[in-house]
Amino acid sequence: QKVVDDVLPVVSMLLTEKASEVRQGAADALTTLASHLRSGERGDQVLMTVIAMSHNNDDEDARGTAVQLLNSLAEALGRDLCQQFVGVGLIALCEDPAFRVRKATASSFAEVAKVVDDDYVLRRLLPAFGGLVHDAHWGVRKSAAESLVGLAMSLKKEVRMEQFVPMMNDLLKDSSRWVRMSALQQLGYFIAAHEDGKKVPEGLLTQYVEIIEQSKANPDAADISYHCAYTFAAVTSTMGADRWETLQAPFSSLCRDMGSLCRDTQLKTRKSMAASMHIVAQTLGCELTEQEVLPQFEALLQDAAAEVRQAALQNVANIVRVATNPAAQRRVLKLLQGAMGKAESWRLR
Repeated sequence: QKVVDDVLPVVSMLLTEKASEVRQGAADALTTLASHLRSGERGDQVLMTVIAMSHNNDDEDARGTAVQLLNSLAEALGRDLCQQFVGVGLIALCEDPAFRVRKATASSFAEVAKVVDDDYVLRRLLPAFGGLVHDAHWGVRKSAAESLVGLAMSLKKEVRMEQFVPMMNDLLKDSSRWVRMSALQQLGYFIAAHEDGKKVPEGLLTQYVEIIEQSKANPDAADISYHCAYTFAAVTSTMGADRWETLQAPFSSLCRDMGSLCRDTQLKTRKSMAASMHIVAQTLGCELTEQEVLPQFEALLQDAAAEVRQAALQNVANIVRVATNPAAQRRVLKLLQGAMGKAESWRLR
């Protein structure tokens, strides 16, 4: 009761501060406090405060903070309050006159969607989110592109993609370069989210393969190259060994870049490939691993960057388990032995 009487009023007051750092701190505090309150107090004291902020037509910052809180408080508030109040509030804020509020709303659906029923997501939340995908302001559409996979993952896989594939296709063809770039960065995560390679539209996989090739020649696409490397193993696992013929060329492309572009700007790309190479091997099986994966993995074990070598070293055992040919295993273990002798830091040794 002391929290309700003494602490919550102070936090509520700080939520209206003009300084963004203060508002953010108060929002974080309110989310933490809510988890320690009784169920009735969460609705009466916390949720009503946030709803009042979302209706403050004179304060755009207050409405933006309210959007964030509606999402972060979803788990604490529970299904009933989310379906009766939180979801309704989010849907209304999708049409806020301020694009910054709509932009914040686009990134605030995922936690609510995890709490409410799938039917509620499909009937109420998705149409509202679809409006943000086609919003007049590119910044809102970019936020929707960055948030689409998280929202999709909140649904059961059986109903996950039917609604989202058209949205992703629209974002990939958006008139804004920044929106298209964000959608391209998310494409690998989106394909992996299908979890069933037979249900991935051919056009999406083709575009994923093409952007890996195109990113090599485009210095501005370094982030896209990284996201492709980060998701490559998951995409391969989703599509299965039967689709390796399609993925083999971009795999070799990424690995050739790793072998020749030993620059700091590409380190995170090479490290991502080194850290996930064993998943590619496990998907492909023994024969393809020895033919396709081992030559690239051996290059990673000798990479110029210690971080890349360390990521590869941590997966030697996993690779050897798949590559069961004794000659192939000896090659990897010989490189491991050589790497131990050349290791500059105690961590690598």
